[in-house]
Amino acid sequence: MAEGQSLLDALVATQVEGPLVAVIDINMPDGSGLSLVRSVRERSKDVGLVVLTMLNDDSSLLEALDAGASALVRKSSPSEQVISAVRRSAEMPLEFSASGLAEAMRRRSESPQMTLTTRETEVLKLLVEGASVAQVGKALFMSPSTVKTHIAKIYEKLGAHNRASAVIAAVRLGLVSGDGGPAT
Repeated sequence: MAEGQSLLDALVATQVEGPLVAVIDINMPDGSGLSLVRSVRERSKDVGLVVLTMLNDDSSLLEALDAGASALVRKSSPSEQVISAVRRSAEMPLEFSASGLAEAMRRRSESPQMTLTTRETEVLKLLVEGASVAQVGKALFMSPSTVKTHIAKIYEKLGAHNRASAVIAAVRLGLVSGDGGPAT
C-alpha cells in the first residue's frame, strides 16, 4: 500500500507499486486528481481508479467518467459505499459507476453545451461573486490569459456575450445560486 500527498507523489506511487486499485482525491494540493486518473488510465486498463470528491455536481461526475475513472464516490458517502466502489473497480476497472450517473447523463444529452468543467465552474462562481480577471487568477493560481480562456469557454457554453449575461444564464440554469455558491 502506498500513499501520495501530491500529484507527483501519487503518480510515482502508482508507477512503483503497480496497485490493483487507486483511491484518488479529485482536489489535490497541486492540481486535479483527474489528471492523475488520465495518466494512470493511459498506462493501464487494469487499475481500478476510484475518485473521491466533496462536490455533488454533474461536471465532476462527467469529468471523472471522461478521464477513465472506475467510480466516483462523494466523501460524505458511508464507508460501505467507498469500500464497495473499491471492490467493484478491482473487478471491473473499465466500467464506471457513480450515484446519479443516469440523471447526469440525461442532463448532459439534453444540453451538452451547458456542461462546464470543474475549473470553469470555479471561475464562474468567482465571476458571480464579482471577482476581476486578476482576482480569479490569484484565487485559482492561474495566469490572466488562462482565466480569459476559461471565461471565453464559459461565455460560449452559456451563450453569453458578457459577464452579466453569463451570470444571469448560470443562475437561471441552476449552475450557481444567486449568491455565487453552488446551486442546491
